[in-house]
Amino acid sequence: MNQVDKWFTMPCWIIDILPKRVPGENSGQFFAVEKYFLQDPTLRRKQLNMILKLNCYYDLTVADEHEETRNPMPAVWERKIGRESLNLIIGGRALMTADHTDIHMTVFAEDEEILAMIRKLAASEGLFVWKGND
Repeated sequence: MNQVDKWFTMPCWIIDILPKRVPGENSGQFFAVEKYFLQDPTLRRKQLNMILKLNCYYDLTVADEHEETRNPMPAVWERKIGRESLNLIIGGRALMTADHTDIHMTVFAEDEEILAMIRKLAASEGLFVWKGND
């Protein structure tokens, strides 16, 4: 099991524009809304802002399909978010995934300190955090 895979067994949390999972019977409209937000740079800016703020409190190692980089400069984050699939290792204690094909990010963690900070930072950007397997 590599450094990233070990976190996928932990509880997951969704960082989203919506406060909870969309019921299956509403999925048609959801996909239209998702398509809209995937093309809207405002969402990616909120995600970027959250990651940059998080990096002020924790070392972040971004592991993408090309390399692993610890605490990249803000311009690097800006180039990657919304254009690539990213795995962000948070202080060696949690994993956040951000996929360019999704409007949400996912956090795999049991660390309450990190989760509390993520909730605060998400709220500061108008985003919601909810349990993934609910």
